Amino acid sequence: MARPLSLLFLAVVLFACGDLEEFNENPNAPSIEQASPDLILPKILYEVGNELTSSLAWGTGNTLAQLVASNNFTGTDRYLLGSYGGTWNLLYRNARDAQNVIALGERLNNPNYQAAGLLLRAFCMQFLTEMYGDVPFSEALAGKTEGNFQPAYTPQREIYVQLLADYERAADLFDPTVGLNGDILHDGDIPRWIEFANALRLRTMMRLEDKWDEVGLSAADLQSFVSEANHMDELEDSALLPYLPVGANRWPQHTGRVGGFDEKRMSVTVEGVLKELNDPRLGILFRPVDNPDSDEYVGVPNGLSEDAASNYNGGALNQSRLGTRFREEPDAVDMVFIHYPEVQFLLAEAAEKGYIAGDAEAFYLEGIRSTMAYYGTEATDEYLSQEGVAYTDDRDENLRLIARQKWLSLFMVGLEAWFDYRRTGMPELTPGPDATLDHIPLRIQYPDEEQVLNTANYEAAVTRQGADMIGTPTWLLGE
Repeated sequence: MARPLSLLFLAVVLFACGDLEEFNENPNAPSIEQASPDLILPKILYEVGNELTSSLAWGTGNTLAQLVASNNFTGTDRYLLGSYGGTWNLLYRNARDAQNVIALGERLNNPNYQAAGLLLRAFCMQFLTEMYGDVPFSEALAGKTEGNFQPAYTPQREIYVQLLADYERAADLFDPTVGLNGDILHDGDIPRWIEFANALRLRTMMRLEDKWDEVGLSAADLQSFVSEANHMDELEDSALLPYLPVGANRWPQHTGRVGGFDEKRMSVTVEGVLKELNDPRLGILFRPVDNPDSDEYVGVPNGLSEDAASNYNGGALNQSRLGTRFREEPDAVDMVFIHYPEVQFLLAEAAEKGYIAGDAEAFYLEGIRSTMAYYGTEATDEYLSQEGVAYTDDRDENLRLIARQKWLSLFMVGLEAWFDYRRTGMPELTPGPDATLDHIPLRIQYPDEEQVLNTANYEAAVTRQGADMIGTPTWLLGE
């Protein structure tokens, strides 16, 4: 009797396994064919914007650009940077979701979803290559569709060529006569999306300034683009996503750990600039020291040891914290992808260098005025006419002026102040006494998991690009 029972049991098991196939499909995890792009789009915008702002700008971008300094946990100040694996994964995850938005736009015959997906995929991939250099790109998003979970690293030059093509294609695809639901960035205002794409293209063309010959660009191409494309023409055109006054989408530092907020202080570098210019942003970006016997603003040098930073100028009570908008207000901070002032400073630089026609001084002054307006203050005639702000007859001095005001405008804008400094070398930034390098870092090291999970391609990238170190120049920064 044992054998028939065994056979019967085996038959029941095999039958049950066959019937259970349908239960292997999760009804709560729809396929991409069932997804709705108006639900994916806001998720990408918020996740990427929040990472740029509450993580990267707050913790790294402002510090590497010496707009702030730390008086505790000074690792970033000393260039102990780590590999930012969380940022790597978040940007790739959202680049994949942006690619899904493109596919859904094609399926729905909606060019605006295609264009928005193309723009956001390019934005994520550009941020990755800006951070690391060569990165998985052409094969990066083919894991689920092609089963390639070990993508090759694409050379940075090839990445930039495709990014420029993607931004141009996105701007051409956008159609103001078609809707775009789920747009928490521009509320369906398609011309502003076109301006967003063109602003990113302008930023990228200027980033490639020293590599134009290698990517097939020239000053004539920049002039043609500036003359013919639609560009941001007022502050309200900026591509930024506000944090909300209530609920889960408030500025994270408003409800975050007090110690995490308090360790960020005004830097000596920015203190010197703001005080020299009697700049009204001083009391907006920072606050007087907490010592009741003083109402002075005092910065902390970048790159100090933990002990030296915490005790600088007599300790924390005598060091300026960041302004009230960065703690007491839940929605005073915006997630900035790219804003109008940056566009104006880019145009000023291009005009000053003779790449484009136009009044460089007018672009420069508009960049200052719009930055001040963003912070609710004003660039007075007295401010604009003073030495150190007023335009001159000297080209090199004017480029320094443009770079310095642009640097100030990029406070809390992702890693952009650092990215731009690597290109221009302005304003002058000097590593602190306890820094691990004698120059500002050039890149971020690849995530540790790449060495384990994508070993061969990681090693090929390092062989081509150079040692996986923060001081190694990428193709973009090399000679």
